[in-house]
Amino acid sequence: MLHAIARKKSRAYTRYLSVQPPDEPRISAEDEITSIIFGPLEFLSAPDNWTLWQRVLQGGASMDVSGPLPPDYFSDFSPDACVFEFWPRKDMIEPDLVIRFSNHLGETRSLLVELKWNAPLSGADQLDKQWLRYQHGEHANSLHVFLAKEVRGRPEDRRPWTCVDSDGAAASRLRGVHWHAFQYALRRLAAAPDTSAPLRRWCGLAGGFLAQVGIRSFAGFQDAVKLAATIPDGDHDIVQFWKGSV
Repeated sequence: MLHAIARKKSRAYTRYLSVQPPDEPRISAEDEITSIIFGPLEFLSAPDNWTLWQRVLQGGASMDVSGPLPPDYFSDFSPDACVFEFWPRKDMIEPDLVIRFSNHLGETRSLLVELKWNAPLSGADQLDKQWLRYQHGEHANSLHVFLAKEVRGRPEDRRPWTCVDSDGAAASRLRGVHWHAFQYALRRLAAAPDTSAPLRRWCGLAGGFLAQVGIRSFAGFQDAVKLAATIPDGDHDIVQFWKGSV
């Protein structure tokens, strides 16, 4: 779908712009966007996925919303493998995505991801239930990502996610990420010289889709120049879809 939208072969994205198809009484926007954006990541390497979430969660916007990141999560850990679980269900609790990373030493890290588009949380305690029930016993090696258009002050009580590092400083394992901040992270990652070709390509496609559905971020002149120089256009991709002639 990302390729079809990028090459203007589909206008399916308009369903996420509050354009209601007449034959569909309900649009499962969050589930469809989860699949469109994050589904392809299952085919990228574990290091690429780790790099992506480092960029997203270590960005200043996430820090502003959620406070300090637990310092032990990303440090001294390099994954060899990752497993995706979309909409896993446990005790009637169903987050959108769980990603489990592991390395050759048997060490693990996991990300519990809840995504919202235009819908509100399913009750004030939706995130609490996900964290307390689904991640039970794994909190020390986990982060809970809440990706939405409005993340400040949600939920109001963040004590279940609060942890204290070895120096006694408080941090939060709940990471609120605004969709615009996510888009900005993709732009920065696409412009980075050490980003792998598959990850850079995904950033371009996913970022293009987000722009079509109204999620745009001002990257600044410097980043815009880098982005234009590093992301291949449709005429120079190794694999080309719908390559026609004028």
